[in-house]
Amino acid sequence: MISYVEDSKKFNFRVGGIITDPSQKKILLHRLSNYDFWLLPGGRLEMLEGTEDAIKREIKEELGVNASTDRLVAITESFFDMRNVTYHEIAFNYLMQIPENSRILQMNGEFTGIEGEKYRYRWFDRENLRQLPIRPNYMIPALQELPKELVHIIKDERVKEKEDEFER
Repeated sequence: MISYVEDSKKFNFRVGGIITDPSQKKILLHRLSNYDFWLLPGGRLEMLEGTEDAIKREIKEELGVNASTDRLVAITESFFDMRNVTYHEIAFNYLMQIPENSRILQMNGEFTGIEGEKYRYRWFDRENLRQLPIRPNYMIPALQELPKELVHIIKDERVKEKEDEFER
């Protein structure tokens, strides 16, 4: 997995899958069982793995579904603080297609994938995403609109220490 730690800093190269129901009114999100926020299903790339192959692998590993990529919707570059670590994360986010007979399309409420209790999944109405704790939250407009053109977002959400001002 492409992830690098240096002191209290961490770099991740991630892929996310934008999975909607057939009506495109609902979107599938997941969270780690011990976290209180939602994000796109996916994960980190392996060394020498392309982003499309990585998101297909991640969806297969997490949900047991053979998904296909439709198109790349957004590339994000995020800088944020979480649990005393400062993150630099680059993510490729793909609109995905899953088979119409997939069992996950029938799921209601929170459910687990094939990895057990590690991740919790849930279908949410796309129009109500602003009311949810989603990370990164700046992706909400792209998840609601599914823009036709590729979106590139750079967002720095680090908590910056106020610098002392000295008179010289």
